[in-house]
Amino acid sequence: MEENNVQNIIIGDHQALVIPAFGKSPALSFDMSNIREAERRIIEAKTVNPSTYAELEYVFNSSYRDLKRHLSAIGYQISLAEKAMEEAKADVILDKYPEFMKDRHKSQDNADMRKGFLMRDEIYLLALDRYNQLQAINSNFDGKIKVMERVCAYMKVQMQLVMRSGLSNSNLYVTSGKK
Repeated sequence: MEENNVQNIIIGDHQALVIPAFGKSPALSFDMSNIREAERRIIEAKTVNPSTYAELEYVFNSSYRDLKRHLSAIGYQISLAEKAMEEAKADVILDKYPEFMKDRHKSQDNADMRKGFLMRDEIYLLALDRYNQLQAINSNFDGKIKVMERVCAYMKVQMQLVMRSGLSNSNLYVTSGKK
């Protein structure tokens, strides 16, 4: 079987996740720079204050938008992989399987036999691997989206607490001068 590995490419500050071409689907490249920056800066959300809130929210929202865009592209590729799997399955069951079964007894023709025969077809296995690979990436991106949502919600609550406490006025960070 040919290698179908996802690659993480780093060129300077630019980071990309590259998924190789498969069948009629071209190679996919997802810019991961904003996502990686947001992941590096998650710890800063713990000590968010009015002076850092706007920038951190921008970083996390940029990451969120990129992840949503990547997730929709992955979703489309999943549907193409499912289609490729079904086409390979149809080719095997309609073309190769009858030839395999012609010298066997009809009692041997069952779901397990068809599934076993199908799992030996290289084209079907490539399509299945592609589908599983895309599902794993989909799950990973979905988890990252939830993290970004929770971090932004946490920061918003922290800012509301600061505003209610009355510590958000211009004297908040004055450490010398008028008292």
